[in-house]
Amino acid sequence: MSTHNRRLTEVLSRARLAVIGAQSSSNTAAPLVTVRPTEPPRPVIRPPNPAQLHPGPLRPSYAELGTVTDLEQLRPGPLRPSYAELGTVTDLEQLRPGPLRLLELLHRLAVDASVSRAYPVAPSQATLHLPQELIAKELGCHVVTVWRWGKDLIGAGLIAVRAHYSTLRRATRADGTLYAVSLKAGHVAHLAHDDLSYPWRDLDADVKHGRTAWKALQWSTQGEKTDWYKILSDWAVKPGEINSPLPSFDHCNLPGTLQDAAHALPLLATAHPTKRPALIGLIASTISHALHDQHSRRYWFSAVYASWAAELQGRAGLQVLAAHLMRLDADLREWPTLRKPAALLVSRIRPQSA
Repeated sequence: MSTHNRRLTEVLSRARLAVIGAQSSSNTAAPLVTVRPTEPPRPVIRPPNPAQLHPGPLRPSYAELGTVTDLEQLRPGPLRPSYAELGTVTDLEQLRPGPLRLLELLHRLAVDASVSRAYPVAPSQATLHLPQELIAKELGCHVVTVWRWGKDLIGAGLIAVRAHYSTLRRATRADGTLYAVSLKAGHVAHLAHDDLSYPWRDLDADVKHGRTAWKALQWSTQGEKTDWYKILSDWAVKPGEINSPLPSFDHCNLPGTLQDAAHALPLLATAHPTKRPALIGLIASTISHALHDQHSRRYWFSAVYASWAAELQGRAGLQVLAAHLMRLDADLREWPTLRKPAALLVSRIRPQSA
């Protein structure tokens, strides 16, 4: 073999080796790789700080501000309008002492009522519903005197006065007096149609619950000191409001119906002789209150006493009177439109009392 052939053989061998090496490298270049899901990292647990495990000093608990004081009293309320003094409304030296006392009382009541009504601006006048009997009690004079003093104030334009009417048992009755009181200088007090037509009171409900001027005068005779201005002030804000400053039979749990009076009659037989007149008066007051006939309390006192006297004579005086009371109580339940139950009871017990 020549040298040329030998060189050719070596070139072919080298070329063959180069081709075989390229194939083997291409087969091993992209091997299959299995991808495993990644796991979440494990939490690192650190040992606690010894300083945090050591208990510190106890912190005292402090009360809330609302428990320390009443915050509502500290908050600014609505602005209260300023009312003129009585001396700036009129010349007080031109009035006689009596009318001046009446004007001072009415002006004070008008300002108090206006403040309670929370007017945003001070009005030129204030209209009040007041009973003249309570005004006379506060001034310590007669009702006629109040009327005479009022004429001087009406002539000066300081007040205006008119009687107010409402219905009681479907009949027209006077339930009080309207007073228009001037609160600014130069203003002439007057009563408008709205003042006269306004329903100031529910006279039927007031009579039923004893919210009348007569009831206030009756309670004042029981020895208790009565604040008449407080009664007038409450009445000016809410006509008929007299229960708060005065004692009431209901607060003492005393009888208030005809049945209670009938059940109390047998107690006269066992009552102590010194307590028996007071018990008779209590029963008489109960009857008059249940019949809305307070002005006839003396008559019912005499009727109960006559029944007790008949009992002492051997007759069933207390039992007969109790039967009449129970019968009338049943009549009132079955006959609610009965107009004069007191007159009916009088006609039934008159032969006994006679």
